[in-house]
Amino acid sequence: MSNLTDFFPSGGGGLTPKFEEFNSSGTFTPSQALIDAGGYIEVFLVAGGGRSSSNNYGGSGGEVIIQNMYLTSTSDCIVTIGAAAASGGTGGSSVFTGSSAGGTDITSLGGKGSSGSSQVDRMGAGFAAQYVSGGYGAGSGGSGVFGYGAGGSASVGFGGVTRGKANSGQGSQNGNAAGSGYCLIKWYE
Repeated sequence: MSNLTDFFPSGGGGLTPKFEEFNSSGTFTPSQALIDAGGYIEVFLVAGGGRSSSNNYGGSGGEVIIQNMYLTSTSDCIVTIGAAAASGGTGGSSVFTGSSAGGTDITSLGGKGSSGSSQVDRMGAGFAAQYVSGGYGAGSGGSGVFGYGAGGSASVGFGGVTRGKANSGQGSQNGNAAGSGYCLIKWYE
């Protein structure tokens, strides 16, 4: 039979959860404590939303990717946040460059300005485990993931958002602003 202290350091310690959010482009620098704890991180990456050129349909939400990885060094990881689309445009892609610290690079694609999705072909073999699509824009709008990357809805729609954006990556109609991208990185040290 094992003792509880075999699994947890004396004094009831353990690892502390940490996170860093990016609403604009920047740099994530892994701490030595993160690397010493195994280097495990979770990246939640959202691209910029698309904006329709009409109020008859909504732009698609930016792609949302949740990916786990291990980092092996304290080298800087560049985080690029995709911009919200202008009228009729596609949102900017968001990028996490984890390879600089021994992890993986991730790119989430910006939402299209018209109804439909720029992420249609992303469900290929080997990608499905980390892939979560942004919402489609249309009469009803897609819900996205935790509200991020939701598709913009048309003037009279159900779901989605008809006035402005709810969260990062939100698609929109022509008369409303789309949402720019977002990145959340979680780890323990």
